[in-house]
Amino acid sequence: MGRPFAACLGCIAMISQIFLGMIANQPTESILVRSVVALVLAAIPGWVIGKLADGLVRDNIEAHYRRRVEELKLKQSSENAAT
Repeated sequence: MGRPFAACLGCIAMISQIFLGMIANQPTESILVRSVVALVLAAIPGWVIGKLADGLVRDNIEAHYRRRVEELKLKQSSENAAT
């Protein structure tokens, strides 16, 4: 998930800089340099956020799976003890 987050945040930063430069009527070279710098600066935290989110989701899914397996084991053992 790190790469998609980095790409999304980078593109959003780049597009916003392009629009702001066009609105301010800046030279094209200045707009392009600022937009590429914004892309890189936004992609780095985007990658970190994506990696953190991926780890949290994976841990949550694994914990849910382990709880569910434990519940099924307890249910099966209680059913076996009742018979």
